[in-house]
Amino acid sequence: MRKIGWIIEVGLVSCLMSLFAVLPFRVSLSLGEFLGTLCSIPFKRRRSIALDNIKGTIDRGHLRIDSTPEDIVARHFANLGRSFAEISRVLLKKDRRVIENITFEGIEDYINARQRGKGVIFITGHCGNWELMAIAMAWKGYPVSVIARPLDNPYMDRVIGALRTRFGNKVISKWGALRGSLRALRAGETIGILIDQSVVPDEGVIIEFLGKKAYTTKMPALIAMKTGAAVIPAFINYLGDGRHKFSVGKEIGLQDTGNNEQDIIENTRRFSAYIEDYIRQTPSEWLWMHRRWKPIRQ
Repeated sequence: MRKIGWIIEVGLVSCLMSLFAVLPFRVSLSLGEFLGTLCSIPFKRRRSIALDNIKGTIDRGHLRIDSTPEDIVARHFANLGRSFAEISRVLLKKDRRVIENITFEGIEDYINARQRGKGVIFITGHCGNWELMAIAMAWKGYPVSVIARPLDNPYMDRVIGALRTRFGNKVISKWGALRGSLRALRAGETIGILIDQSVVPDEGVIIEFLGKKAYTTKMPALIAMKTGAAVIPAFINYLGDGRHKFSVGKEIGLQDTGNNEQDIIENTRRFSAYIEDYIRQTPSEWLWMHRRWKPIRQ
């Protein structure tokens, strides 16, 4: 029965992606926003998690919004729906308009870091249309190896994996991420890591995130300290009317005091600060529905 359910899921997602791909550009994006907003109704549990996270962050004084938490959640779901429509158009239709509507800023900093030959680590989060970022880089001729957890549905995982690699990107499984990342960086390549979700204690360190302690992946700090790869923040913002801004930041300096444990914590904190800044500036475009603050094991 599980296998049948997986096949049905792939069929439904494929049909929806095909619909977004064939509709006119603006109609496709508007429909994506509408369906995304509509999804907040059946996904009550995720909507509740998002609301609790936003309200908690506001109460701690680490987020100011110019609307209500409910409005932020509604726009968040709309962003997810539109992002899915955009990805569908690029992957199935090779819609150049989606890519051409992206303004790139700071790409020269990435190019300079890449020329050092030690590889580049892009750090980012589930911000804006994060899937579109990697595709846009490959489209411009700078493919990225993206670290991702395999989906529970193996059929969907194969479909999404094939789409993600369509323009030259690679996917490194989370379960073999360290070895795959080191191999890519030693070859002077670029990897992308999403660092904003909670991890199990053995995979992370405890730092404050938006005013509350949370487990945060230590892998980028470990890899950067081991390889000398440049660590660069990268984010994408939706500007409206189908347009995006892809911002590449300056290389992040690493702390190196000789105390390995403390250096990992401090460097992880520095990396995570960029995610916090993004959330404060564009709260509706972060993945609030994830349980970011899980109980800390003493």
